[in-house]
Parts: sequence; structure tokens; C-alpha cells
Amino acid sequence: MDHWKRGAPGEAGAFKSSHPPKPSAKELKRLRVRRHFLDAAKTLILTDGLDQLSTKRIGEMAGYSYATIYNYFENYNELVCEAVEELALECGEFVTESLADFPQAGVKDRVLELARLMVLWNTENVNRYYPFLSTQVDFSYFFARDGEHFFHPAYRLLLEELSRLDLETLEMSQEDLATLTDILAYVFHSKLHFFIRYGVPRTQVELLDEVCREVSFLLGRLG
Repeated sequence: MDHWKRGAPGEAGAFKSSHPPKPSAKELKRLRVRRHFLDAAKTLILTDGLDQLSTKRIGEMAGYSYATIYNYFENYNELVCEAVEELALECGEFVTESLADFPQAGVKDRVLELARLMVLWNTENVNRYYPFLSTQVDFSYFFARDGEHFFHPAYRLLLEELSRLDLETLEMSQEDLATLTDILAYVFHSKLHFFIRYGVPRTQVELLDEVCREVSFLLGRLG
């Protein structure tokens, strides 16, 4: 159990607190003001849509001059990207919490439920998903920030569910699994795209039926 021992202060192996340093008053203010702007941007996206968003409206709702935004974000796109990212994370949380009600279900049933939940969440308020269909958002921001492209949380959840498949029995490789995940994600995205942008199909019920039918078809090919 030597690896649990604490050395004397200053000695090699001495216990060091894992708690991060307490943020300064200046940093706390910066985080608080950023939060006001992000919450305002999210609210406006959800209520009026991305196309109606502007720095002026965000500033008014946040209670600050719109010019102040640039003291806390490098540019308008950074603010929008981070607001959209939080909206996507809320979708991921909804799907994760809802799937927890099906702990004993098989992979195919859980993936089908995931598809249904994705459609429900993003069609109850289409403004939630519209930013992912818009050319107004430069998603390269995430690559510059994180070193990787943005992935909607639902994609990672889908990959996680499919990873529970017995690939050896199904004679599938990891590459096959990634391809299947991409195809299923494309079903969600393309169906939401046509529904939100063009009103096709006409109702949420019809959209759910189409998505679930196509997902079931693809999963049925697994045997």
C-alpha cells in the first residue's frame, strides 16, 4: 500500500490537493457575464430561430451593450457555436436519461428508441436542430478549439449503443460498425433536414414512422 502513503510537505510523493485553485473575482465575473450572453443566445434561438439572432438582440436580453460581447467572446461565431453546443448537449442528456428507462432492452430496441427520441426532441421545437442545417454557423470553430470536428452527442450515443453488438458473431469489423453508425446518423439528419426545411413529411407522426421504419430496416440486415 506504499502508493497510498503521503510524504512530508515538499518531499517527492507528498500529497497534493487535487482541487483546482479558487477562481479570482475577475474570473468569476467573466464567467458570469459569458453565461448571461450564452443563456440569452440560447433563449433567442429557441424562441425565434437562428435566422433572427443578432448581437444587438443578445445584448438586450442579457442586459449588456452588444459591443460587450467581444470582451468575452472572440467573435459572434464563437458565441453562437457555444450556444448551439449547449443545445446539442441538452438533447444528449434527454436521450441518455430517457434510455435509462430501458436498461434490459436489446441493442436494436435501444437504437430504435434512440431514433424515436431524437425525432421527438428536435421536432417539438425545430429551432433546436435548425442550426445544424444552417450555413450561418462556422463549425470549424470546434476543430480550432478542440483539435477535432464537432460531433452531435446523439452520434456518440448511437456509436456507444452499437458497440454493444457482438461483432464477431455478426462478422463485422470496427470499420463496418463506424459505417453503420454513419448511415443511421444520416437517416436522422436527412429526415430532420427535409422536415424542418421543407415540411416533408407533413407531420411529426409521419416523420417518426419514416425514421423508425428505415432504422428498423437497417438493423434487420444484421440478422
